[in-house]
Amino acid sequence: MDVQSLIHSMIDWLQDRARERTSWDGLTIIVISILALMASPIIRYVAWLGLAYGIWTLLKKEKPIPFAK
Repeated sequence: MDVQSLIHSMIDWLQDRARERTSWDGLTIIVISILALMASPIIRYVAWLGLAYGIWTLLKKEKPIPFAK
């Protein structure tokens, strides 16, 4: 099998898979999983910042609102 026919058969295989719904489902799951793995360290920092902000707002004294009764 020469290189040109190998490339042609690979292109045909990819085109056939692109027409199948299950291939799109699989690709979607892969992309979402990669994004979740990439975002997990960021989510950890956001959670710590949220926790710190929540504690700070809990301990902070509220300022009186001007012109309020």
